[in-house]
Amino acid sequence: MMKIFRQTQSTPRIRLFFIAILFKIMASALSSVGFVLVSPAFSVSSTFVWLGFFAILLLVATPATDTYLKDRMRWLKPAAISIAVLFCLVGIMLITVASTVGIKSLWADQPGTEISRLMTSLDNIYGYNDATALSHQAAENLLKGENPYAVSNIVTATVKFNGSTDKLTPLREGRFADVFPYPSTAQLEQLWQEAKQDPSRIPPELESKFNYPAGSFLLPAPFIWLGVGDMRLIFLIFIIPTLVYVVFRIPGRYRLYFIAALVASVELWNSLAAGETGFLYFPFLLLAWVLYRKNLWASAIFMAIVVTTKQLTWFFLPFYLIVIFRTMGWRKVLAAAGIVAGVFIAANAWFFASDPALWLSSIFAPVTDKMFPVGVGIISFVSGGLWNMQSPLLFNILEYSALALCMVWYFFNCRRYPDTAPVLSVLPLFFAWRSIWGYFFYIDIIVLAAILINEYGRQPVGRLNAVSALATD
Repeated sequence: MMKIFRQTQSTPRIRLFFIAILFKIMASALSSVGFVLVSPAFSVSSTFVWLGFFAILLLVATPATDTYLKDRMRWLKPAAISIAVLFCLVGIMLITVASTVGIKSLWADQPGTEISRLMTSLDNIYGYNDATALSHQAAENLLKGENPYAVSNIVTATVKFNGSTDKLTPLREGRFADVFPYPSTAQLEQLWQEAKQDPSRIPPELESKFNYPAGSFLLPAPFIWLGVGDMRLIFLIFIIPTLVYVVFRIPGRYRLYFIAALVASVELWNSLAAGETGFLYFPFLLLAWVLYRKNLWASAIFMAIVVTTKQLTWFFLPFYLIVIFRTMGWRKVLAAAGIVAGVFIAANAWFFASDPALWLSSIFAPVTDKMFPVGVGIISFVSGGLWNMQSPLLFNILEYSALALCMVWYFFNCRRYPDTAPVLSVLPLFFAWRSIWGYFFYIDIIVLAAILINEYGRQPVGRLNAVSALATD
């Protein structure tokens, strides 16, 4: 395998990308350990590793990096190859173990130990979380002719789809009103056992609103109607043809590295196995970004689907519109914005008209409901117990200030650095009250695909060969 990689053409930025993957996997692992073991040291250290990931990915998205590194850092190629091979093997091993004996069974004879808790948590990954369970429930309720926002019930959804207590979203209400920074596993388990006794009565301590736009259940609904019983299979139906198309669009001399990047992105496939709802928008966001230069109208439709699916994606929209305005003019950006707005309104209009207050309270629940601080950004100082800041106000100010700064910088620099947008879009979330690690899982693949298709795919082969050769000498 390593011999094949050595014979395949690459550039410094492609090689640097695999260093970014290493940082992302390290950061994700540290974040997970810190959350499961309630360890401030692991949580805070992960925050700095995540910053390293963002910094390296911004270098990957910067065209001048190829020139700067072409005669430096000659260790990049062997390092990139080693990382690619290592994490490809790790991914295969995790899939094999998880699908046969189960990860937690490897430490079944050591119950209660920290390593056993970690393995149990990792094994629990391979099942629905609360967002996936509620999305599946919402699609089924729609097919029954009910308003998904009106009959959402996290208890019945979790029971039906075999969810676990560590994947519920607790609220700072009721018995948890004075708990900070986060309820313990025992507290959540006790609450859950009581909730199961009467699923029709939803505890105020659990988030049960369906708080996503209508696209999150309209997209999977036809497949559920056809008999597909697992949301993860629906995600695969969307992602596989998307990746096949993207691989086809990438110049042949770089395809192997892109495929290796996909396989080596262990946390990406873990999130798919976990049913992370980000996989519902990821393929469409990928297509929207790689297509905007080639086919703006198709790209705008895909971006419309994206913003109709999850509020997180709204952070991408201003950067998308900025680059279209700065590179194509105001007529094109107005047309693209019109398509996005039209699709969003068409998808959500009926549900809004049926009960405006219910729709608004559901969609804006992530910012209006009293949620606990959690995540991998600077909030780790709070969730790790190092800083007793119980109000999200400061973090909201930091988040939206960062968003404004990123947008201003991108407005003046997007012509030179167009593919920094996916990174800049999620960077403000690093300062948020809730900066879930899943928010950052997909941007690196989008950046790499955009570079390989929209940049390398448009450059003369001779110029790219020269850069690759100089970097190898």
